[in-house]
Amino acid sequence: MPKLTKGNSMFGAGASPGIMSCIAGRLLCDTFLCSRDLLKEVSYSLTQLAKNQLHKDRKEIAPQDIPSMFQKLESLIELIECAQQDAWLSLELMFHLSVIPLTHQLTKLSGNLWGKTLQGARAQRVEYLLLHAFHEQKYINPDKTSAHANEAKDQRLPKRRIDAGSADRNAEEFGGDDAKLETDHVKGKKGPAYAGGLVLEPKRGLYDKYILLLDFNSLYPSIIQEYNICFTTVEKTTDGSIPHLPSFKEIGVLPKLLRDLVERRKRVKQMMKNAPRIKLQQHDIHQQALKLTANSMYGCLGFSNSRFYAKPLAELITLQGREILQRTVDLVQNNLNLEVIYGDTDSIMIHTGLDDIEKAKSIAVKVTQEVNKKYQCLVIDLDGLYKRMLLLKKKKYAAIKVQFRNDIPYEVIERKGLDMVRRDWSLISKEIGDFCLNQILSGGSCDDVVESIHGALVKVREEMKNGEIQLEKYVITKTLTKQPEAYPDGKNQPHVQVALRMKQNGSCTGFSPGDTIPYVICCEQGTSSAGSSGMAQRARHPDELKDNGKWIIDIDYYLSQQIHPVVSRLCASIQGTSPERLADCLGLDSTKFQRRPNYAADVDHSSLLLGSVDDCERYEGCEPLVISCPSCSSSFDCPVVVTSFCGSTDDETVSPAREKPERNFWQSLRCPRCPIDGDMGRVSPAMIANQVKRQADHFLSLYYRNTMTCDDETCNYTTRGLNLRASGDFERGSVCPNYPHCNGHLLKKYTEADLYKQLSYFCHVLDTEKCLQKLNMEASARMSLETSLSRIRPVVQMAASVVSKMRDRCAFGWINLSDLVVAV
Repeated sequence: MPKLTKGNSMFGAGASPGIMSCIAGRLLCDTFLCSRDLLKEVSYSLTQLAKNQLHKDRKEIAPQDIPSMFQKLESLIELIECAQQDAWLSLELMFHLSVIPLTHQLTKLSGNLWGKTLQGARAQRVEYLLLHAFHEQKYINPDKTSAHANEAKDQRLPKRRIDAGSADRNAEEFGGDDAKLETDHVKGKKGPAYAGGLVLEPKRGLYDKYILLLDFNSLYPSIIQEYNICFTTVEKTTDGSIPHLPSFKEIGVLPKLLRDLVERRKRVKQMMKNAPRIKLQQHDIHQQALKLTANSMYGCLGFSNSRFYAKPLAELITLQGREILQRTVDLVQNNLNLEVIYGDTDSIMIHTGLDDIEKAKSIAVKVTQEVNKKYQCLVIDLDGLYKRMLLLKKKKYAAIKVQFRNDIPYEVIERKGLDMVRRDWSLISKEIGDFCLNQILSGGSCDDVVESIHGALVKVREEMKNGEIQLEKYVITKTLTKQPEAYPDGKNQPHVQVALRMKQNGSCTGFSPGDTIPYVICCEQGTSSAGSSGMAQRARHPDELKDNGKWIIDIDYYLSQQIHPVVSRLCASIQGTSPERLADCLGLDSTKFQRRPNYAADVDHSSLLLGSVDDCERYEGCEPLVISCPSCSSSFDCPVVVTSFCGSTDDETVSPAREKPERNFWQSLRCPRCPIDGDMGRVSPAMIANQVKRQADHFLSLYYRNTMTCDDETCNYTTRGLNLRASGDFERGSVCPNYPHCNGHLLKKYTEADLYKQLSYFCHVLDTEKCLQKLNMEASARMSLETSLSRIRPVVQMAASVVSKMRDRCAFGWINLSDLVVAV
């Protein structure tokens, strides 16, 4: 059989017209393309698929070894048997995935060519389905235009700000593999063309009470039916704005088509309940085909290569989706007094605060009834019941999910978006991540969980240093999206360098677009990773490591860049540990992993403005006010007035620190290195004011320098430039410039909160009025203290006035009440 794919995912890309004519009229099932369409695997090689799907081992033969196998009869027979086994494995895989009956049902529904369905042409299936539907209604179908023409048309329309997630991304997540918009093969893909689904800011943390996951069934297809959205019902706007909901009472073609598909699927699922075993699989394939077709319907509206591309309709649908989710959240929180901890596109998570599973399920019933009675076609239902959950950030969480089999509950761990489920992490990092996750979700005490995690990290470090870890656990995999030579930044990408090197060494297969490249990060014996070349240059194929003893595994890289990031993210909400402590357990330099303050998330800024915390806690981490001696140029910390007079400021009732507090202050304000007698070491009020102004200007300059660092520990990209790339619902300018190689976001190293806190601390140091408020004494002693403060006040008043004026110019210390009021 001739090779048809040329290693990429486009059918027939490697075949000449003569070869293609030989198979004309015949159905060709490519199990590689079908597996990529129906499965989610780390690698789609026949060896990996046979192991994971068929539970069979496949013997691999290197291409360079094939010519030598023709030299002997035994090796030639072995080669023939391996080729025969590959053919049988491909056939078994086809039957295992039910490719033929499933694609047959999809073709019958859409009315396109069966051969095209086998090639994975999802967009064409929907296109033919709509062509038939509109043709039956006597409509003239639109001509097919190119994606370039559609984009040019969109650019002529007025631009609107995109303030939500990518529509393409959300549509893909909504329908999973069923509703992809097929933008993977569109060259030069840019950012989102319009706003997608609403993603709420999660309330991060570890929850040990039952959590409900409520999900709208087929949200976007249901919105089309609920609001009668169709080409034939929605009035087109001339200015490119989002159109209004239609007022037509007659059902449009799209809603009617979707309603028919949904009703047919309901009938098939009803038939499955009483069907014999032979018919059960046929009905299951039929209902799967109906589901795939219905969920793919919305995708054609936002896919620029589609014949039925209609950006205004797609925008209208996603707009209604955002409003529906927000209305649902408001109803749950305001009317039912429940806590919503997260929401994403078509689902919400509700923290019940209950340990009783039956009571939690009754709350789910109550919520679904209240929401569903507001709609005719939209249906929200309980999609998941979680006993314990670790919510990290948007689209990233892990939980113990309670499922039922024959009304008997059992528990499984569900992971969403975590590092352990991504392909570009090694097996060793996934294993230690799974262990930490199991400990966190085990329900044990915080001390026991932290101790077990620390012990596991120490153990894995020793095993790696002693060479007790197998090579396979260090392998990282990544998929090629284009030919290795076509990468403009290929020198910085490890999998590209490995593919180029293997092709130079004579390997002809497995290094083309769509192939998954395995590699390990190494260093030369006798050297360390710190003194070696870049990571991409140190990447090697596992086979290279076996054949060449010059290279060894870079243990430091795997400890710092593979294991530590995974564990530190999972333990971010766990008390008793920190990134620095985890680094110590792994034998790393803990100073490199100090937690960076991020006031943009999970911090109540108002706590800095209120008196609910003591001074030590409020000004923790602030730099001291340093005074330079005019005589010897040595430096010393300026004394805090309130501390000099009151001692500890943490007590509720404060008494004078010593008998002569004024003397304490004057002694602390003198240079400790200069002689006590004489005028040497004395600092004038003007000197104090100038030095306070200089230090405050330094922190002000630090803020306006606007240095930003990526929050991904494996990246740590630092820049002062502004990146205008938009990604999902994150603020424009916060996306890491290393995207898509890094999914992190830029955070300011010195924020407005840091600046306000530092200036407030300088004001606190020079404050002479706070002593009188703190001290609890008799009237005579109070008059004596006021007399002492009156002699100190002229010394610090000028400096206090300078820094207080600078602090008052900070808008961070002011609250705009209009932002807190909702317009009626």
